[in-house]
Amino acid sequence: MSLGPFDALFGFLGRLTNGDLHYAGLLVLVVLLVSLETGIWLGRLGARRHVPTEGEKSSVNFATAGMMGLLAFLLGVSLSMASDRYQQRRDSVLAEANAIGTVWLRASVGTGAEGVALQNLLREYTAVRIAVVAGSNTSPPEELLQRTNSLQSEIWALARTVAERSPTPISGLLLTSLNEMIDLSLTNRRNLNAHVPAYILRLLLTVSIFAVGAVGYGFGLVGSRQHVLSILLLGIWTLAIVLIIDIDRPQSGEVRIDPAPLVWTLQGFGPAK
Repeated sequence: MSLGPFDALFGFLGRLTNGDLHYAGLLVLVVLLVSLETGIWLGRLGARRHVPTEGEKSSVNFATAGMMGLLAFLLGVSLSMASDRYQQRRDSVLAEANAIGTVWLRASVGTGAEGVALQNLLREYTAVRIAVVAGSNTSPPEELLQRTNSLQSEIWALARTVAERSPTPISGLLLTSLNEMIDLSLTNRRNLNAHVPAYILRLLLTVSIFAVGAVGYGFGLVGSRQHVLSILLLGIWTLAIVLIIDIDRPQSGEVRIDPAPLVWTLQGFGPAK
């Protein structure tokens, strides 16, 4: 469904995907500033046509407070959703690092020459997974994911060779842990691409526009702009919205997922043989 004139306002969401948070913050600030000034203009226009009574001013303040309360609620919901996804990403990175470490240890037990080859592949695989989580600046995400799938196929084929040659409990455990490692890479991919729904961000911005406009209308109605409060209000809400978007972009924003568990796992492998 087309949003008409609002499509231009919500177009900034496409910019956010590329991690252009400075542009997003500036755009949000400009939109809120326009909304505030529009509200002030309408408030002054209404005051010139009819001098508001104290009761009317109280009604406007009451309605504005209700809108700001709804805006604070939406902000809290959005921040909670972004934070939950951030924690899920951290947990899945740790789980994948543990799974890779388990495969490494089991590959060294009773697997013969294939064990060394498996460990060499795991070393390269872990380095690729670090680049995926950290968001590499040298390799595009699609290339890293293709390399991940290719290495998984090579590792699985080698482990299957070991299991077919000597079907022992150890080789069975190796296949089980390897299957878990592959499954967790998919879980990690899902978590890295799970974002706060776009309609939530659009609703947050829409309510922000109208709530800030209502504040401006109240300022215009009483004939006072409140410059300091206006600057603080717009600055705080802009920072809050940009923070939510930043947390929700783990591979392109300032708040990124730390690949430290995978780095520690790679360091635990020791020097290459």
